[in-house]
Amino acid sequence: MNFGFNSNVRVGEATYHVQTEDRGPSHPFLDTVVYLAGRVVYKRSTSYEQFVKGIYPGSLEQKLHERLAQQHREVIAELEAGTLSLRGKDKARPAAKAAEIQEGLDLRVLNPKTCFEAGAVNLEIELSDKKSKQRVGGAIVAALLEHGKKRIPCAEGETDAEGCAALKFPMPPNADEGSSLLVRAQEGSRTGELRFRLKSRLPKNTPAPILR
Repeated sequence: MNFGFNSNVRVGEATYHVQTEDRGPSHPFLDTVVYLAGRVVYKRSTSYEQFVKGIYPGSLEQKLHERLAQQHREVIAELEAGTLSLRGKDKARPAAKAAEIQEGLDLRVLNPKTCFEAGAVNLEIELSDKKSKQRVGGAIVAALLEHGKKRIPCAEGETDAEGCAALKFPMPPNADEGSSLLVRAQEGSRTGELRFRLKSRLPKNTPAPILR
């Protein structure tokens, strides 16, 4: 089927390239490779040979695409958290402090009153440059659940020419009190983030959590 994802991820002063692809039935693995300055510093390979046996052929491509996207997001989240075992001496440093991260891009939620409803998340994001206030298109925007020391990828999208992106996904079942929902944006070397602090477990029709 031969499809995949490519992302540039800045961690500290280093910029990593993350590539995830499916090479087709002759190589039934989902391969994620992390590069630093052209060198391979990490690789994850997941077999899907058993996975495809119980799937109707008509939905196989969609299911594999979903798995591929999930693995891609997971590796990026672990890279940003500094938990990947990278080869050699090239270790990913934890993400910068919030004050440093927020320099560059400004994220705004356009639907704050309706973004958490019926046990689901529907974030309409507007992204702009902090200094010029101009809208930023072509940026990667991702939502992650922070639960203890773990970051669980939830959704990812890209801003359009007007600097807007929509992230829609079910609220993760372990999104309880003490967890946070982190929304990160990256465009080149510029980054920004928003954090939602979850005050309690979010059943259906629960009002939106407090935005910090």
